[in-house]
Amino acid sequence: MDEKDLLVVPTVKFVPFRKDNVLPFFSTAFRITDPDLKISAASAFYPTMAGICQNVFVKECFTERKSLDKTYNVKGFSDLAAGDIDMYVSLASEKNLALLKQNIKELRCVPLFKDPLAILVNCENMVRNLSLQEIKGVYTGTVQNWKDVGGADCKINNYQLVAESNVSRVAFNQSITTGAPANLPQSDIKTMPELVNAVGDDACGIGNIFWSYYARMYASRQTRIISVDGSLPTSKDYPLQFDICMYFDANNKKKLLHQFVEYLLSEEGGRLIEIAYRSERNVK
Repeated sequence: MDEKDLLVVPTVKFVPFRKDNVLPFFSTAFRITDPDLKISAASAFYPTMAGICQNVFVKECFTERKSLDKTYNVKGFSDLAAGDIDMYVSLASEKNLALLKQNIKELRCVPLFKDPLAILVNCENMVRNLSLQEIKGVYTGTVQNWKDVGGADCKINNYQLVAESNVSRVAFNQSITTGAPANLPQSDIKTMPELVNAVGDDACGIGNIFWSYYARMYASRQTRIISVDGSLPTSKDYPLQFDICMYFDANNKKKLLHQFVEYLLSEEGGRLIEIAYRSERNVK
């Protein structure tokens, strides 16, 4: 992958209160004044949570990587189960939920926003749309050549992120394979940038990635997103959309945590979430 083809916004550009960040500003009635409140988010959703936190935390009470951090699912849910953080924002697998329920008697899971799982192909691929059934066929092995779905005569090469550790793979397992054996690549991909690069380097490649990450943090001119059942991820009719949730302990003694959740569920909080989610996209 040639670096000139990459469209990258470094994570540092989403860190709250940095002078050069790209986060939106929104005047809020609610403020977090507890320097000990600890929130973590899956990497794909860090920009949205950063946009929220910059507008609700009092600057003096925010500490980078303590007040808000980003991580992968296994660690995020483990940290929450251990009581090391107060909230984790992501999408949980059954295994993640089982771990939480073992350790947290009053687990709360509150939807925060919806994020689409995008289907990624190489820019040379002539296929512009796949039905959800065709996508399931690709990933369960019943469709193995692009010519079977209107493309070139070449074997479909699947690229996926490792199971459990990445939230995109959790969404993939829940919506596409739904228990059927996945037609896995020869080796799983460990990070989202690696996935984008792999598809960008393979004219016959296909991958899946959360739209918020691809559109805001890491994309490539050698890849593009295709529509599913005629809808792109930016459409309300797009079929692969997921509730990204706030997971926390209802018995957590920090009052500001519960007030924060209540605020985000309010009308003003909803506007803040929408602004934080929609701002500064780099891919149309």
